[in-house]
Amino acid sequence: MQNIAVCVSGGGTNLQAIIDAIEQGTIKDTRIALVVSNKKEAYALERARKAGIEAKYVSPKDYEDLDDFGWEMSQIFFEHKIDLVVLAGYLVIIPHSLVMNYAGKIINIHPS
Repeated sequence: MQNIAVCVSGGGTNLQAIIDAIEQGTIKDTRIALVVSNKKEAYALERARKAGIEAKYVSPKDYEDLDDFGWEMSQIFFEHKIDLVVLAGYLVIIPHSLVMNYAGKIINIHPS
């Protein structure tokens, strides 16, 4: 079973599509272990909670610099045993430290 973290900034329509695909068996052997948003009021956090998924607010604005934010995100992902990070409408620059810790394990869903 693969644990994924989904990072979001808004309503979470892509998150909902992932939740639905897992529930319907389209995406197999995968569970969303964590949803993280940089926006405290993002509806995606509510979507996650309604689906029984842990939801967490973590903002880069709360850190001295982007690298500190990246290390904190990495630590959170390590604690949740995250195998794959999915950026689903996540409107944050991804810090180098996070990219290095999850090299080859980050995918971005782009709305274009």
